[in-house]
Amino acid sequence: MENVYSLQKLFADKILQVPDYQRGYSWEKPQWDDLLEDLEFLTPRKDHYTGSIVLHKQDEIVRDEGGSRYEVFHVVDGQQRLATLVILLDAIRASLNLNEIHPKVAKGISASYIEFPDINGQRAYKLRLNTDCQEYFTRNVLGDDLGPKGPEIASHARLRDARSHIDGYLREKAETLEEKFPDWVLELHEKVTQRLKLGQYMVSDSTEVGVIFEVMNNRGKPLSELEKVKNYLLYVASKLDIEDQSLDKQINAAWSEMFLKLMAAGLTDTDDEDRLLRAHWLMAYDPDRREWDGSKSIKEHFNLRTDYLNHKELLDGLTRYVKSLKDSVLAFCEIYAPHQTDSFSAYPEECQEELRHWGRRLRRTGAIASFLPLLMAYRLRHPDDADGYLEMLKLCELYAFRVYRWESKRADTGLTRLIRLGYDFYHRSISLTEISKTVRQMALSYSTDKSFKQGFMPSEDEDYNFYHWPGLRYFLYEYEEDLAKGKGIKMRWEDLEKSDPQKTIEHILPQKPKDKYWRQRFDAQARRILTHSIGNLTLTFDNSVYQNKSFPEKCGDSKSEKPCYATSSLFQERKIAKDYDDWNEKAIRRRAKEFQDWALERWRIRVDDLPTKELEMIPSDDSDSEYE
Repeated sequence: MENVYSLQKLFADKILQVPDYQRGYSWEKPQWDDLLEDLEFLTPRKDHYTGSIVLHKQDEIVRDEGGSRYEVFHVVDGQQRLATLVILLDAIRASLNLNEIHPKVAKGISASYIEFPDINGQRAYKLRLNTDCQEYFTRNVLGDDLGPKGPEIASHARLRDARSHIDGYLREKAETLEEKFPDWVLELHEKVTQRLKLGQYMVSDSTEVGVIFEVMNNRGKPLSELEKVKNYLLYVASKLDIEDQSLDKQINAAWSEMFLKLMAAGLTDTDDEDRLLRAHWLMAYDPDRREWDGSKSIKEHFNLRTDYLNHKELLDGLTRYVKSLKDSVLAFCEIYAPHQTDSFSAYPEECQEELRHWGRRLRRTGAIASFLPLLMAYRLRHPDDADGYLEMLKLCELYAFRVYRWESKRADTGLTRLIRLGYDFYHRSISLTEISKTVRQMALSYSTDKSFKQGFMPSEDEDYNFYHWPGLRYFLYEYEEDLAKGKGIKMRWEDLEKSDPQKTIEHILPQKPKDKYWRQRFDAQARRILTHSIGNLTLTFDNSVYQNKSFPEKCGDSKSEKPCYATSSLFQERKIAKDYDDWNEKAIRRRAKEFQDWALERWRIRVDDLPTKELEMIPSDDSDSEYE
């Protein structure tokens, strides 16, 4: 078959380069197992077609120490398969050396598929991954003298896991086959290099890259919406009847920068990419979320046939789109990964930590998507206004907690209005003052102070289970932070977030009280109402120790050698031991009132500058109609 090559022929006289605008390595166990299974069941003297490789020739030439020339080609499609095959071949090389099997074959694998000395005596690699992955690939995945550096991004971890998985596969074969292993591994080498067949396609123009990349039938993970948009834009760039335009270079550079930023922030799932694309579109182009249809919305807007009068106008529109999307990724990453050391680095140094602190708070509420257009718009329109952005973060955290967490409103409550605010601010038709007032009005409409107060106090008519409340961890963590008063919290949020509540949330009155101390103070009715009330819950490191013990045993004293409230590293447990001599219904209600007073101040909606008339127009708690 024409243009169908073995791996040996494909690699001959070439250096294959994964360009920076491509996403990083994304294969995982299902894809590795598919490849190994294909090889396992490849019968003697049979070939197996394993997919297509699309290449784009570059101007770069590399010479080896003997002066032979190697041409450099960008890998437009097929990088996942190529990277995995190179890892497999290097693992075979290492296995041949380890078992002292045909050292010349091992040396040949290295020279043909891994690395060779260039004319200056430096290492030249036959497959180069993108900038994010290349150093980790060569130092920590290939070869025998591996570096100490651990994975920093998801693609690194997948490369590491691919090598570990393949090494494990070969070890298992060596143990199972014993004396037959040398013949088996040589046959595997032949299968990989000679009998796996790949279709090789060459593209001559960079503007063809996007089109071919999208239509190729690759066994790997499907393209994200963000990748589909890139490919469509490259296609449009190839059709513009304008000389000397460099839109394709702008697109490739923008996507390279976006993928680098997303990977550095740990936002590597296709859901993350799609979320960025959607939030940017709602902010900058169309705030009607019902009209959003992924990459199709962008294709319909930038339509060669109907939407633009001429190609110059279309080029201008596409250039603006690419620039604003590229600019948005920084704001997007700061919202989802505020803990990154370089988050908010554009602001004065004295402001950065507070911005990160409030960014982490919003992240912990678990309700971010609703505020993306609003926060991104402010970040883009006022990149030097740290105070204004901080106010926006505080507004969003207030709304997220009061509406989505405390009131347990649906995730789309007020969403249409919030998106419109972001769109209007991006298009400079609304001020920060107007946004602040509107968001507070909305929050108060969905979570009145009356409702907020009533929720804390246990009632005979209502036995709400705070133990299963999604906002409990965040609430108690914020309370602990306030008690710490800047001294630092011993419990890490990441640990609390992932932990089983049975390990980190303590019922002071136990769920199954057996000790007579509890039976003397609480009858069945009181236990039903109070056990899971918020006044009876606290953060802890020692739930397994406390279990059903009496309150005096749990409290202990400053001399206690066993874990107890009095010597806890958590401020809220020490406060219980200090403030309460007994734990009964009165104590639980008193602590609930303390929580109520603290929460009303912590998440207070200031209405002093909201006109009374406007407050009266706010819809009732359960109505989304005005904003939806």
